[in-house]
Amino acid sequence: MRLIVTRVTRRFSSVALSLFISMSIFMGSTPYPIHGAGIAWSDLLKSTWAGYKQRFIYCGDPCAKAQGLVHDPSTGYTSVSEGIGYGLLMAVTMNDQATFNDIYQAAEQILLDKLTGLYNWKVDQAATIIGFGAATDADQDIAVALIFAEQRVKAGEWQQNQRADNAYGVRASALIDALYRYTLYQGKYLLPGNKWLGNGMDITNPSYFAPAWYRLYDKFQNTTRWQAVIDQGYTSLYANEGAPLGLAPDWMSVDGQSASEFCQKIGIPADGCKFEMTYDAIRVPWRIGLDCLWFSEARACEWSKRTVTFLHSLKNPVTDAKMFDMAGQSVIGYQDELMLGMWLTAAIAAKDEALQNKLSLRLSDFTGHAAKDGFWGSKPDSGQYYFSQSLAWFGVAMLTGDFKNLYP
Repeated sequence: MRLIVTRVTRRFSSVALSLFISMSIFMGSTPYPIHGAGIAWSDLLKSTWAGYKQRFIYCGDPCAKAQGLVHDPSTGYTSVSEGIGYGLLMAVTMNDQATFNDIYQAAEQILLDKLTGLYNWKVDQAATIIGFGAATDADQDIAVALIFAEQRVKAGEWQQNQRADNAYGVRASALIDALYRYTLYQGKYLLPGNKWLGNGMDITNPSYFAPAWYRLYDKFQNTTRWQAVIDQGYTSLYANEGAPLGLAPDWMSVDGQSASEFCQKIGIPADGCKFEMTYDAIRVPWRIGLDCLWFSEARACEWSKRTVTFLHSLKNPVTDAKMFDMAGQSVIGYQDELMLGMWLTAAIAAKDEALQNKLSLRLSDFTGHAAKDGFWGSKPDSGQYYFSQSLAWFGVAMLTGDFKNLYP
């Protein structure tokens, strides 16, 4: 469908094209953005995925002892479980089983904590664990990627993993059980990780709240136990001071207040406990937008609409779409590809086609290196940061409709 749109835009009348876009939305797909930039977004997804693999996964001597993990050149080629989740989601989206298996097996061999069934969160370039305990968001992403991989097997697109205990669906189910056991308190409060204090109430991370994933867990295991996590997560999200604007902080208490006092008590520095929407909470528009787009959750769609309304209130809703405090004041002086990718998801979820097209046009300013060099961003060193490359990629994959729910 995306190919058809690309071809027909040159000769369809505006009325016919508007009808085509409306039909695409009705059928549940994300329409190809129509604007004057002439960007072949799907082609750039492929080239940046190729660049991502080269820079972060198959990166030669700097990561030779931990090949297959997703490395971070900017920190001396350390690896974190968050990167594993992103890499697996990207690989299964791109139907790239070989890379999926390489990442998966490296994670099982190097990061897996066999006592809990979760993944330790950080290793150095020598594959030595330097961060014990799980990061909840990472393991949640890994579990969904495994569900999608199992679905590709059932669809006849992939071959099953040969080791029975590592079969995609078997491992997905075991990981979901481990998440439920070790990263929840009272079956509904989400802990940032299995070794975190605070019982998910004194401190929580809104960008770890992934309601679309929890619905997939319940569907995959034929349970309803994650519904309580969904309900509590939305209650907390809407309780925070930025909720009227569709904004959320990096860290907060379960009732939406700053967690700084608790952080001071347990020795977390202020920069790691921000009550602002920066490099953690920038993922909230994506996490919540997916629940709107995939499951038509009213609370998610309302949140996305609030976010978009806030962006429209800015002097320039495109170039000013950056990072904010909970009153909507900018806290950062620049804009990059990952911010645009995440805000773009909110516009798609809110079905604001005008803003979607403007944001995608702005994002095209960050594609100068994408086709030739395989990375997003306007700076020569942009390709050194797996985090920004991942989030920009997900935003574009939402734009093209490539990132979709593979579970029926």
